[in-house]
Amino acid sequence: MKELGYQNIKIYNGGIKDWEKAGFELKREEALPEYKGRYITSEELLTRLNETEKKGCVDAGGKPMLTILDLRTEHHFEATRKLSSIDTSCPTLELLLDDLQKQEIRDKVPKDGLVVTVTETGNRDIFAMKFMYKYGYTNIVGLNFGMRGWIKPGYPEQISE
Repeated sequence: MKELGYQNIKIYNGGIKDWEKAGFELKREEALPEYKGRYITSEELLTRLNETEKKGCVDAGGKPMLTILDLRTEHHFEATRKLSSIDTSCPTLELLLDDLQKQEIRDKVPKDGLVVTVTETGNRDIFAMKFMYKYGYTNIVGLNFGMRGWIKPGYPEQISE
């Protein structure tokens, strides 16, 4: 890794969520709407995927029944790392959370059927859900405990090279 000359850098363990819970101030360029968000367990998702895949992942009108939004951070998509992802024939979009700011990217996310956000641990899902809710998405849920919650019980995953 290239040295940038920065020294004495610390990581705040707990992230934005814990920072906000502690009562510290956050500065936002544009506030996200109030939205509690819904979560789905890995077991529930596996059941939904199995049912949906039997129907070819589309409803009678040809609209997606379930779409996965894989929203992990940049280092998870580096070409030098093997990446575990949910093994499904249903549509999966691998994006960065910031990509959702672009209208042309959001247009790829269906407003029909269930949309499941997947982050590494599930901690950032609420931000994706609030952001998408701002743009009219009401069919979006987060995967409880993220990809780690999927891998831990040994659910089907595919490894990209």
